[in-house]
Amino acid sequence: MKVLKSIYKVMGCAILAASLSSCVNDWLDVAPSDGTDADAALTSSSDLAAARTGMYKALKGNSSLVDYYGQQFFVYGDVHAGDDYQYNNIGGSNRASFYYDMNYQTASEFNTSTVSWQSPYVVIGRANRIIAAAEGGKLSDAVEAKAKIEQYAAESKVLRALAHFDLVRIYGKPYTEDQGASLGVPLVTGVLESNAKPARSTVAEVYTQVVKDLTEAISSNALATETEPGYVSVWGAKAILSRVYLNMGDYDNALSVAEDIIKNKNYSGAALWTRDQYLKAWDASTPNESEFLFRLNVAGSTDNNDLNGIGNLQQRDGYKEMVATKKFVDMLTSDPKDVRNDMFLPAKEKEKKEVAVYGTNKVFLNKLRGQGGNLRNVTIVPIIRLSEVYLTAAECAFRNNDKTKAVEYLNDLVKNRTPTVASLATVDNITLDRILIERRKELIGEGQRYFDALRNNETITRYTSEADKGWHKTLSKEAQSFNRDYFKAIAAIPQAEINANPNIKQNTGYGE
Repeated sequence: MKVLKSIYKVMGCAILAASLSSCVNDWLDVAPSDGTDADAALTSSSDLAAARTGMYKALKGNSSLVDYYGQQFFVYGDVHAGDDYQYNNIGGSNRASFYYDMNYQTASEFNTSTVSWQSPYVVIGRANRIIAAAEGGKLSDAVEAKAKIEQYAAESKVLRALAHFDLVRIYGKPYTEDQGASLGVPLVTGVLESNAKPARSTVAEVYTQVVKDLTEAISSNALATETEPGYVSVWGAKAILSRVYLNMGDYDNALSVAEDIIKNKNYSGAALWTRDQYLKAWDASTPNESEFLFRLNVAGSTDNNDLNGIGNLQQRDGYKEMVATKKFVDMLTSDPKDVRNDMFLPAKEKEKKEVAVYGTNKVFLNKLRGQGGNLRNVTIVPIIRLSEVYLTAAECAFRNNDKTKAVEYLNDLVKNRTPTVASLATVDNITLDRILIERRKELIGEGQRYFDALRNNETITRYTSEADKGWHKTLSKEAQSFNRDYFKAIAAIPQAEINANPNIKQNTGYGE
């Protein structure tokens, strides 16, 4: 089956006997895969299990559809900001330059290699099929497999929520800009007919459904209470919900959910990595699962489908598409004892051009490492970690004028990253900026920086004069510094979608 270009075709494909798995060939193989047709008729719990595998696979994308957690979502979330993590114009090969350069002018320049669009809707489509079958009461083993069926349905609601949430953050204005009044993305909560042409819902409508899906999944008590690599548990669902509330500016609820996770971390098995654990925790051969509330678990791949996967793009020995900016390096090395300094590697001596520009500075992020030294075999793909939950709790407590609690949560993290006492906050010196800087240090390369900047209405500054250029490539004036009011701050919906579905209105500025 050829890759389908329109959302309604993708969603409609899910109701056909033909497998949508052929639309979403894996760039990496998820560990529990059994190769079963993910979109065959769902008549039993075992059919649901096969569809569930396909749903998690679609969360990554593949070698030709690198438009989700396989690659593009991380590139978009970090390199579009470009103030901490930028395209490596010295050694890169333009795989991560699109959103950094921001030279695009029309929606026709946006496609499956540059935006997260198709794969999130494949996730949604498969989730909808599982939910419909699980709640339809017609499965052959509905009674004896009740617990498993309910678990699969709850997981599907979480992934449906996550996909809608990611989409609305890319194609809609930040919720905090206008309380969600502007256009978001097509909201799809059921199995669509092949000729369906859904219009865009508002940002608020999408967020309402996202919160509904997550809270229903959590309150169902059907999600696993122990975190298993590759699958979402109740703790992963709560962490995502906390992130959603934070992006809505709902600091009370974001804090409440974050604290629920923190206070129950012993029960959940979650724990912040210590300074001694931090660097090794990312090693695929001996991963430390305590901070991963939800991560993709990837088994060995032998067909090189993951050639353009995010790990290979980040690595110094791979395509080395991304490097830390001078601003970020200076920010991180201001505390030389911070263990996160060791998460970066310098340019190799043989790479004369890179050494000439970056010197001995550590600019190559070493989080997503290939198993067994194979850069095309990244086994740990993070969705959300416990450290982010602590940072969310600190930020929300501060915004709610509880500096004591904000200091507590921030320092809980910081003391596990550095022994430098001066790096710890106090009630007298804690600021929102201090918390947000810590968030940047901790989450670099995990696809959150750009969304944080937009929700906080920050001006994103790469450089504003040649004197401040640092290691950045030459950029247009507009790309040097911008905020969320600049039309290119929001991605264009791929023109192929607009052509296929006249009910979808294009974002302002792209020739709508």
